[in-house]
Amino acid sequence: MKYLSLLAVIICSFSVSGQCNFIGAWDTKEDNTIIVISESDSNILGKIESSDNPKAAVGKVILKDLKPNGNSWKGTIYAARRKQWYDAVITLKGNVLEIEIQVGFFSKTIEWNKS
Repeated sequence: MKYLSLLAVIICSFSVSGQCNFIGAWDTKEDNTIIVISESDSNILGKIESSDNPKAAVGKVILKDLKPNGNSWKGTIYAARRKQWYDAVITLKGNVLEIEIQVGFFSKTIEWNKS
C-alpha cells in the first residue's frame, strides 16, 4: 500500500509539471520586450529578459505565484505603469499565451507570442 501511494504521488507530480508548457521566452509585442518564464524550486516566475524600453528593469519578476487551475494557471502580474500586482489567469493556446488580468469587476486580456 505504501508503494502504491508513493507511485500515485509521483504520477500526479509529473502530470502537474507536464501541464506547464508555457516555460520559455515570450514576446509581449510592446517595445520588443521578451519575458522568460522558468521554473525553479517548484516556483514558476516570469522575468524581463530584454526590452527596447529604457525604463524596463531587465531581470525584474513580473509574473509570480502561478498555480494550476484546470486548463489554465492563476497567478499575479506586475503592471509597471501602475506599479501594482494584479490577479491573472494564464491560458496557453498554441504559440500564444493569453493573460487575462483582473482588476475588480473589470478584466483585460493580453496576448504574448512564443519567441
